[in-house]
Amino acid sequence: MKIGIIGLPASGKTTIFNSLTRGKAEVGGFGAARSANVGVAHVPDERVDILTGMFQSKKTVYAEVTYVDLPGSSSGDLFEGEAMAHLQQVDAILHVARAFEDESVPHLEGSVDYKRDIEKVAFDILFADIALLERRIERLTGSLKSMKVANRDEAVKNIETLKRIQSDLENGVALRDRDLDAGETKAISDTFTLSSLPLLVAMNIGEDDISNTADLEIELATLLEGRSTGGAAICGRLEAELVGMPEDEESEMRTGLEAGESGLSRMIKLSYRVLGLSSFLTVGEDETRAWTINIGASAPKAAGVIHSDIERGFIRAETVAYDDFIECGTMAEARNRGLFRQEGREYVVQDGDIVNFLFSV
Repeated sequence: MKIGIIGLPASGKTTIFNSLTRGKAEVGGFGAARSANVGVAHVPDERVDILTGMFQSKKTVYAEVTYVDLPGSSSGDLFEGEAMAHLQQVDAILHVARAFEDESVPHLEGSVDYKRDIEKVAFDILFADIALLERRIERLTGSLKSMKVANRDEAVKNIETLKRIQSDLENGVALRDRDLDAGETKAISDTFTLSSLPLLVAMNIGEDDISNTADLEIELATLLEGRSTGGAAICGRLEAELVGMPEDEESEMRTGLEAGESGLSRMIKLSYRVLGLSSFLTVGEDETRAWTINIGASAPKAAGVIHSDIERGFIRAETVAYDDFIECGTMAEARNRGLFRQEGREYVVQDGDIVNFLFSV
């Protein structure tokens, strides 16, 4: 999973990036960054830790999320140049919206208003798609005269379809909130659109607001009622400081500050929920590992996450639910209780399933 981080100047997006990836990217300056910052975060999963101990695995591998802190712009134009190239490769957008006050860090608009900023970025995403479809329509229209009749009829249909989609965008309907019919899907299949990407929002709050996190998130949710959207309130500055500490010190500080669950853990959970993801597990003496799949993935599709050959040669899956295994304590006991199952191609892998795939190629 790859998530692109965007934000208006002085929103603290690079601070949030550092807090999520334990990175040390330079913050401040508010001008245009020369290139993107890229970092990888391990998905916290207590199940992986417990299973590693039970199987005495030599290696532990967590699921991973790649975060891309997109190049900044002093003008506030988030979707230009290198940024768009990176966004074409991500699975979701994370918008960092500033909600902290700091007189030494002026806001582009002269005041801090996270609701205004969220609305502005949402509009900019729609506007970028409107402009993109306009260019697509112009290219198709300009090439009509040189087309054969059959191709021309198809192109005219596509132009009409694209205009219909464009009209919805102009009325504020993001593509993630729209059900595309077969014709619309075909017409837009070779066109990258920003508003089709899931949208996450990190409200970057000040330390004085940490105790109000729950109330702020309820308020934030009212702005993010569309499909494939969600938000969380995070104090980026505090999180960036805490993740730089040894684990025991970080835990002690969180308790003392009543900072609660880490920002990374909360953003990961939000990302999984909004993107419709879950994890299954593989175990053994050599390695215990978590694998990310789409909710509803069949056993062969889950096998393909490990290797395409396993999906191609899939025979069956041997599986036991994590909670059942913990209750049993061993695979042998899970078998005795009938909880260790043989599943075929139609089986839908569940979150926390411990799976062994049998295959032949």
